Amino acid sequence: MDYDIAEIDRLSGTTAAQRSTNFRWLSQQGEQTLIEAIKIQTDLIRQFRRANQGQIMSPEFGYAMHSLAVQKMVWLETAQRRKGDKLSDAEYQKVQEVRVERIRAKQRTKGSPKRELIRVRFFNLIEDLRQKNLSWRQISDYLATHHREKMAYSYIRDTYNQLTSEIKKTGL
Repeated sequence: MDYDIAEIDRLSGTTAAQRSTNFRWLSQQGEQTLIEAIKIQTDLIRQFRRANQGQIMSPEFGYAMHSLAVQKMVWLETAQRRKGDKLSDAEYQKVQEVRVERIRAKQRTKGSPKRELIRVRFFNLIEDLRQKNLSWRQISDYLATHHREKMAYSYIRDTYNQLTSEIKKTGL
C-alpha cells in the first residue's frame, strides 16, 4: 500500500523521526495516557470536520491527527524543561496525572512463566492430586517425573493457593 507520507508530514507538522520518537514515548505510558491520546485525536478530528465539512477522511488524515495528538502530549510533558515556557495550573495538573499514571504502569510486573504454566496447564491436575490426598512434595515429584517440570513444592503450594483465592474473588 502506498500512503502519502508528505501529506502526513503536512497535516501533523511532524517528521517521520519525530513521530517515531513520540510514539516510542507513548508506548512507555500507562493506559490512561493512551486513552488521553485517543481523546485528543478525536477532538482534533472533530475540529477538522467542522472546519472542512464534506471532505473525505483518509487513513493518512487519521494517522496525522494521532501523530499531532501525541506531539501535543509530548510538548506538554516537556514544557517545564524548556526555558521560558510556563504551564497554567490546569496544564501542570494534567502533567502530574500523566507522571503518576506512568509510575503506576511501571509497578505492574509481568507474570512468572512458571506461575502461568501452573495456571494454564497444571491447576486442574494439582487440584485432582490434592483431592487424592497427595502432599505438596508428592505433587512436585509427580510434575517432575511425568511432565518434566521441576518446581519447588512450596512454590506450587503458594501459587495454587493464590490462584484459588483469585478464583474465589472473581466468583468463578
